[in-house]
Order: sequence, then structure tokens, then C-alpha cells
Amino acid sequence: MDESARDAVSPAPGADLVHRVDGIDVASFRTVIARLSADYPLEDPSRIEAVVLREWEAFSAGRPLVVPTAVEEGAREILGLARD
Repeated sequence: MDESARDAVSPAPGADLVHRVDGIDVASFRTVIARLSADYPLEDPSRIEAVVLREWEAFSAGRPLVVPTAVEEGAREILGLARD
């Protein structure tokens, strides 16, 4: 989302659940789905999830903004095995 579009959108309810990572505001997937479901109660929750996932792909180009630390631990295990 470009900055002009972002500025035109009112702050999301529960904005205190938003965090900043590498200069980008982020919220958990569950939180985003809950907020959108509350704002669009007539929409099927699975459609809301599909829309959010599609927007995420467009925004991120498939590259994750955050990675669970367990993923890093797994990568270390694999990289450690490669040295042996």
C-alpha cells in the first residue's frame, strides 16, 4: 500500500495491537482477520482470509517481513549439518 492510500485510511480499531518492524506497521494475522470480520460482518471469514493473503502476497512479493524464531533455529540445524 502506498503512503497516500495509507494516509487516507482511518486508523484500525485496536491500533494499540499494531507493532512496527523494520519501519512497517504490522499486526498478527488473527488480529487483522478479527478486525476485518467485525467491520464486514456479512462477509464470509474464509473470503476475508483469502483477501488478506492475496494482499500480503502483493505487498511482500512473497518475502516474509517477520520470521518465527523457530524457523531460524531450524535453519541453524540444517546449516550446521551442511558443515559436518
